[in-house]
Amino acid sequence: MEIDIQLLPIPPSPALLLNRSVVVLDVLRATSVIVHALSQGAKEFIPVPSVEEAFEKKKRYPPGTTLLGGEKDTQPIEGFDLGNSPREYVADRIKDKRIILRTTNGTQAFHLIALAKEVMVASFFNVGAAARRCVASGLDLLAFPSGDEGRFSIEDTVCAGMIVDQILKIQGKEITLTDASHAAHILFKRFENDLTEAFSLSHHGKRLIGLGRGDDLPFCARTNIASIVPVFKEGVIRSAD
Repeated sequence: MEIDIQLLPIPPSPALLLNRSVVVLDVLRATSVIVHALSQGAKEFIPVPSVEEAFEKKKRYPPGTTLLGGEKDTQPIEGFDLGNSPREYVADRIKDKRIILRTTNGTQAFHLIALAKEVMVASFFNVGAAARRCVASGLDLLAFPSGDEGRFSIEDTVCAGMIVDQILKIQGKEITLTDASHAAHILFKRFENDLTEAFSLSHHGKRLIGLGRGDDLPFCARTNIASIVPVFKEGVIRSAD
């Protein structure tokens, strides 16, 4: 099994995707929202690239069944039901609901790698479960950090490095790492004992702190609190069977 990591959020070659599994990461905060909300009983997520598409899609579903969530430029979106903090996605609010999600980085990423054989969703919340599913698939893996508006992101790459670390502990010598996955693993080891430090050093983490949303950093740094692995298929994200 080979593990590669896309260090910049640019579209991979279609040929690279066809026989690989991909794990999408946007730990601050979209994939943390998705994992947390599905763990809290949300029905499914539909990631969309624009605010306008979110409003249009909601019209297709019966009243009361669907919520709009996400952000634009890190700010809540007028007319949306929820923002992009996983702390908002509590069971009383989202149980059995469909959530149409629009974010700056994470929801864009799903549409860049949709040709992959399987597309998983991970954050620090379910990093162990994601690693186990990656191994069980038997496929080569591409970790896809969503980045920061097209730029490298520390926090997503550290999470990718933690997935590498977990897989190495399961499979050991049967794993081949590319230079990029080696680099992510080294970065994870630097922050292994204080993931919030990586968040605080990141451009996006600093922006959240500046906007008064710094409480999301330690919340999103919690590891292995969810056993589900959401899967993106045919435009919809649901918990894997």
